[in-house]
Amino acid sequence: MTKIKKVAFFAPIKPPDHPIPSGDRLIAQNLIKALEVGGYCVQLASRYICYSKRHDQTILEERKSGALEEADQLVTKYLSNPMNDRPEVWITYHPYCKAPDWIGPIVTKALNIPYITIEAARTGQGDETDPWKLWRQEAQLGIRRADLHLVFKPSDREYLTRLLGSDEKLRSFPTFVDLKNLTGTDAFPLPKQWNANEPVLVTAGMMRKGKKDRNFYILAEILSGLADKDWNLIVIGGGPEEDAVRAAFSGLKADRIHWTGQLEHAEVLKWMRSADLFIWPGWKEPIGMVYLEAQAQGLPVLAYNSMGVPLVVEHEKTGLLAPEGDIEMMRQNIIRLLSSPAERTEMSEAARAKVSQQHSLDAASKRFAELLDNITFNSATDIE
Repeated sequence: MTKIKKVAFFAPIKPPDHPIPSGDRLIAQNLIKALEVGGYCVQLASRYICYSKRHDQTILEERKSGALEEADQLVTKYLSNPMNDRPEVWITYHPYCKAPDWIGPIVTKALNIPYITIEAARTGQGDETDPWKLWRQEAQLGIRRADLHLVFKPSDREYLTRLLGSDEKLRSFPTFVDLKNLTGTDAFPLPKQWNANEPVLVTAGMMRKGKKDRNFYILAEILSGLADKDWNLIVIGGGPEEDAVRAAFSGLKADRIHWTGQLEHAEVLKWMRSADLFIWPGWKEPIGMVYLEAQAQGLPVLAYNSMGVPLVVEHEKTGLLAPEGDIEMMRQNIIRLLSSPAERTEMSEAARAKVSQQHSLDAASKRFAELLDNITFNSATDIE
């Protein structure tokens, strides 16, 4: 069997070299790195953006028309190249209703090569009255065409199994981080008024409406019941809801909370290294990249056992997870780790080891090799 080496990579949300940072962009960048570490030659197939914030049908038609034109141009380009200069597999990262992949299915059919998706997903919109229904149907056409789906989390596996009628084409894939970007020992000094004997919690998130600000409000409620315990808190992040988030914490003593504002990634890590525990409720958290970054800094995690969190945090080993919505259990878990330096140290070591062994670039690279070397390709699959 000839091993695949040339990979065409496409992210319909936005290209991995897009100037605006985001979690999606970071994951796409890391996926490319993992492939390259494994010896694959990765080409960014297209920078075309299929994503739309709005569901208007006119936007759908414009996006689709542009994508089909882009697909035709790529087919013409690839077919004019010698066989050994063409991609041998196409990988699309994160096709879903707001970012259907109209390009990959056409190009792969024309080139007669496998089509793979990573994190093909269904978001939380409704069903019968779903304004994204037409967009979702478009996304599902491409998703059904794929020869293989690499799945990060159980909710996506459930969705794809229902959509496809089986899990035959589904393979689990680890959430991972590039440890080279997370190394370092430098840390910020803590506020002078803080007692060095009081454990430091750190939290991090964008302060915008939706799941993000909801998690901050949950955290404020949790900590409001621990005002008589010894702890201090570093809050990393900023955004349009910052005033509202700060107001949610106003019932706590101001001198025990340090607000950093929005920071560059390297500064986020330096504040993490200043802390003893990472806390972020993780309500409806889809993947939980921030938990991997925190654990890579040796921080035990306090969070809910929600969606993607248990995929990256091991309860009782690298942190403590409470049932989603259980405020009191979260408080008890915090008290437990605040009062046990020895357990924090044990979890810190386990957290670093877990990320290195199971969620690193090398781990993802090995998983890619296993999957691409054994892909079952059905060249007769129809895309209509």
